[in-house]
This record gives sequence, structure tokens and C-alpha cells, in this order.
Amino acid sequence: MRTWLLLALAACSAETAQLAPNAPAAASSVPDIRCSTAPSLPGREMRHAKNDLISEMGEPRHRGVDLIAAESDATQTFAGAFAYSDADKALEDEDAELFACTGDGWRTLGTARTDGDGRFSLTISGTDRLPVGLRDVYAAAPDGTGTWFLALVAPDGARIVVSDVDGTLTSSENAFPYSVTVGTQVGVQPGAPFAFDDAASRGVLPIFLTARGDLYTQSTRDWLAMKGFPRAPVHLAQPVVTLPGAATVKFKRAVVEPLASRFDVVAAIGNRASDITAYTDAGIGADRIYVKMSEFADELAAPLAGKQAVAFSSYDDLRTSVISQW
Repeated sequence: MRTWLLLALAACSAETAQLAPNAPAAASSVPDIRCSTAPSLPGREMRHAKNDLISEMGEPRHRGVDLIAAESDATQTFAGAFAYSDADKALEDEDAELFACTGDGWRTLGTARTDGDGRFSLTISGTDRLPVGLRDVYAAAPDGTGTWFLALVAPDGARIVVSDVDGTLTSSENAFPYSVTVGTQVGVQPGAPFAFDDAASRGVLPIFLTARGDLYTQSTRDWLAMKGFPRAPVHLAQPVVTLPGAATVKFKRAVVEPLASRFDVVAAIGNRASDITAYTDAGIGADRIYVKMSEFADELAAPLAGKQAVAFSSYDDLRTSVISQW
């Protein structure tokens, strides 16, 4: 739930950097499997000559969609997008080669073709599925560029904590869009990284979600790592602009509802009344919905009075009163 109108015209940095190698490990109950370098692949010819011109328009803006799967899921789907330049020009009708880190190197997952928006999707099943673990995944474009992302496969019923980012983890609701437009640093809520690290140490898997457009995937991931949050899947919306209200509720509900059906969501954390709505609609009980005070205290007053969520004033309080019991 963000004021995103400023972002529609804003430029951002290239989104093809490696996943932050120094990010803290996730919960010890799920192996954290990392590769130090990308797959070594020669560049390939584009299927279409126009795409050679697109690839020269500017820096790559490729991004992957982090996989979140239960061990028993019959299929696993790996998705993302290839694009270039500040205009986010899509690479259409080209092959994306997908790889998963095994710890000893890279395993080929298969090849997917991009659509008219530059998006690709590959579904695997049976013995091809990845086993339990949090691991690096890589999608390679024909010109030799590519993007890192994550695949989390967790045991059915694994304990997870879901959290919004903007205003919930960042210092304020609009700290990120403001930083994009004027170049300021994005602050963090005091104690938040320590709280999530504590949760991870207790075997609770963090999952972060934000209605930011997914072209900001890498910058979001980098910020979480830089501030000391555990390495974890991040889900972003596809549109550059997702307005506060119904659109953001719909996005977050769509992410959280499948998680609630397969895992034990011990907490869902936000900072807006619409977070409460999204989590409630996704099937999360009121006693497991927590809202960070007090930037939006006025809009939270009614749902809190109706006992639709639990308020907390600081992450130190959340850690000592809630996380310590997990």
C-alpha cells in the first residue's frame, strides 16, 4: 500500500546483480544453498534481429519471481522477465535458460520462451522438482546477461512469517519512492532485522512482500540484505504502479492465500488497514495479524478496536512478547 505515482516516471538501477552474497542465512531447518558465480554460458544469437537492438538500448532490467513451494507440491513454476533500459523494454519471443544451484554447481532446469511482455515461465514436475531448501536460481538471456533469484521449497506445514516492506520494515511508507526520485537512503525500523533474524533462528521462515513494481526486485533484495534481514523470498507486484487500496489488497491476498493453505503462518505483519484486510481475506486469524504503529494510527483505530489485528509499537516489543514464544 504505497503512493506509487512518483515511481511511474522514475529511473532505477540495473536489476541483474548477484543475490547479495553476505545476506544472513535463513532458518537452519531449511538448507541455504548458494552458488558464488553465475553459470558459465556463451552468448547465443537472438531469434529476432530487433532484439539485438533492444539489448543495446541500456542496462538489463531482468528479474525473477522467487519460487515458494511446499515439498508435496506436484509442480514448481519458475518465472521472470527480461527487459532493458530505463524504459523497461521487453525482450520478446526469446529463450530463457533456467538453472538451480545444487551447492556443487548449477543444474539445468529447462528453457522457456518469453512472451510479448518479456515474461517467461517454466513448470517442472515429478523427479525434476527441487528438494527442500532455499537456493539460488538463475535465468540466462541469449546475450549472456541474466538474473539471480531464489527458490524456497519448504516442508508442508513449515512455520512462516509474512511481512509487508514499506512502512512496516522501512522507516516510513514513502521512504522508498522518495529515495528513487531524489536519491536519499532508505531507513529501517529499529530492531526489525534483529527480530526477523531471531525468528529465522527459531526455524520460522521469513517471506517478504511489497506492492512495488517488480523491476525493483534487486534493489529491494539488496536493501533487505544491507540492513541485515535474513535471506528470504521477496514477492513484488508486476505493474510499476499499484495504487493503495483494492489493487494492493488483491495482490497481497493472492500471495498470502496459497501460503496459508500449505504452511503454518505464525504471523502476518503490516502497517496499514489494507494489510489487515488482505491478510484476513487470505485466511489468517486476527491473533496472528500484527500491525506496526503509529504512522497510520488513525486508519488503524477502527480495525484494532474491532480486534481484527494486534498492534505493536516496536520490534523489540514484538520480539520479546511474540517471537520469543515461537
